[in-house]
Amino acid sequence: MTRRIDKAASTGVSRRGFFELAGGAAACVGLGAFAGAGGTSNDSVVIYSCGEGIRNETQMMALRQAFPTYDIRMHYITTGNCAARLRMEDTASEADIVMDLEGGYINQVSDSLEVLSDFDESIFCEDLRDPEDRYFPFSRESACIATNDDILSERGIPAPTSYQDLLDPIYSGVVTMPNPKTSGTGYNFLKSLVNAWGENTAFDYFDALAENVYQFTSSGSGPVNALVQGEAAVGLGMTYHAVSEINEGAPLSVHFFEEGSPWDVYGSGIIKGRANRQAVHDVFGWLCTEGVRIDNATYVPDQVLVGITPEIPNYPKNITYADMTGITDVDEKMRLLERWSH
Repeated sequence: MTRRIDKAASTGVSRRGFFELAGGAAACVGLGAFAGAGGTSNDSVVIYSCGEGIRNETQMMALRQAFPTYDIRMHYITTGNCAARLRMEDTASEADIVMDLEGGYINQVSDSLEVLSDFDESIFCEDLRDPEDRYFPFSRESACIATNDDILSERGIPAPTSYQDLLDPIYSGVVTMPNPKTSGTGYNFLKSLVNAWGENTAFDYFDALAENVYQFTSSGSGPVNALVQGEAAVGLGMTYHAVSEINEGAPLSVHFFEEGSPWDVYGSGIIKGRANRQAVHDVFGWLCTEGVRIDNATYVPDQVLVGITPEIPNYPKNITYADMTGITDVDEKMRLLERWSH
């Protein structure tokens, strides 16, 4: 499995994915991202965000309106790379705030984060809260199996109804999924099947699935991007991303298999030593209240806030979630990712 996965992953993102990442970076530069040394004054705030594309742009536009006198800069980094960078930088990070980092990864760097005793955690669903209050939930992101129905129809391929269906040679070269080493979404799929089937059976499955995979993408958005671009017919990707494309007119469908929808909590926190700066305190307080509400109501409506269940057109209702026991266990995650590599 190692050679196939590493070779596929090393090809990088699809052409659409490349331009979206490049375009996103350019957009962030326009917003003042890529800080040289973090917040350099009392009125400056640097955010590392693992949210992607329009979600970051929406947050930045609202932040600029809420805090017109602050110099707020946002740097998009994929989940795995963000965690690695925070581990390396520790409390000397150029970031003041980390936003929307996957639960397992944010637990890896929690020693570098402030205890959030100045903020109210009771507004968040209890099953998403960090017992140590080092981070607050930003989103509950579910995953799905998305299909490009036009491509399936053109090739005479049936829509899959189970993970086992995807092992059929008829799906050879038309499946894409995120690499668990670099994508929280990819790890969610891996962990959900480890929990459902047992570790050895799950890894045997991904060995077999690799024979049909067109590409293991570096980010969770890659599979749906490939579907929209017509480069793949089946993508293991993020539910909200697939629905967003459907609402833009893309010929996609969302499917969930018997094992349920993989999901995870994505959190936000403050780097140690930064909470005493008023701008950082203010921006984080806004992100974990208004920022969460905006993202929840606009992009990812899986419930995060107590008593609030937003609805988005075409977003599946009453999703059956997969068993994700241990999803934020750091040691378990590192062990499984090591096995994935070897």
